[in-house]
Amino acid sequence: MSVIRGIWAAALTPVTTDFQPDAAKAIPYYRELLESGCDGINVLGTTGEAMSLSVEQRVRYMRSLASSGLPMARMMAGTGAAALDDAVELTRTALDCGFAAALIMPPFFYREASDDGIAAFFDTLLARAKPARKSLLLYNFPRMSGVALHADLVDRLVEASSDRIFGMKDSSNDARLQAEIIGRRPELAVFPGSESDLAEAKRRGAAGCISGSVALWPQLAKNAFESGGEAQASELNRRRAALDGVPLVGAIRYLVAALRSEREWERSMPPQEPLSVEQRERLDRALASV
Repeated sequence: MSVIRGIWAAALTPVTTDFQPDAAKAIPYYRELLESGCDGINVLGTTGEAMSLSVEQRVRYMRSLASSGLPMARMMAGTGAAALDDAVELTRTALDCGFAAALIMPPFFYREASDDGIAAFFDTLLARAKPARKSLLLYNFPRMSGVALHADLVDRLVEASSDRIFGMKDSSNDARLQAEIIGRRPELAVFPGSESDLAEAKRRGAAGCISGSVALWPQLAKNAFESGGEAQASELNRRRAALDGVPLVGAIRYLVAALRSEREWERSMPPQEPLSVEQRERLDRALASV
């Protein structure tokens, strides 16, 4: 397994008028992102609205991408699910398809779940999915999942995984949490879920970032991470801050649709909605100012 590092776009999932994931539309877009500065693509994550898709839809989408000629060593797939069997099936499929990694959110809905319960979920998933060494990333996003992967729990899950969990995406964007995890396990690849403080994240040992919005400025994000230049990092921070105050998935869809002159990219899976006229105007003004 090659080392995953750098700038990974948590990419949109285009959807058809009858709310099916549209791999044919996605494939050329993902290829362009890889050619425009992204080190890799994370599909079927939060920005990709995976939790609004069925297991069958996600499996079909992964298989379509895997047979498309995209470089699978530069692709990872979100395989988290609330149901254990669903997470097992999705993880098996992702790894059988040749994705470089499976990104797994802890089970959600039962937000009072104990560390023992979360550990039991991952232990069983590993036993059934039988992932290879260094093929799994934990996904910490407590605002959405309701489950926080604190440093002690991350330590426990990594230790029990026998080298199959090699890193974590932290969409809590908690600098102290990331620093603590890296301090305990410097071999672990930790990725913030935002590029908003990329230079500082690199200084504390982050392996890169996995972010939905880097798809809007991939080369700038790549240059800021690789060079550590303050000017580029500051420009990146200003652009990312301009997206604040409107729904992020809707904002990325709106801007990708504009960049590609294809309004179909604004279509989301319910319950997500396109930006309102007022939200579009607010976003346009904020981006014009930077």
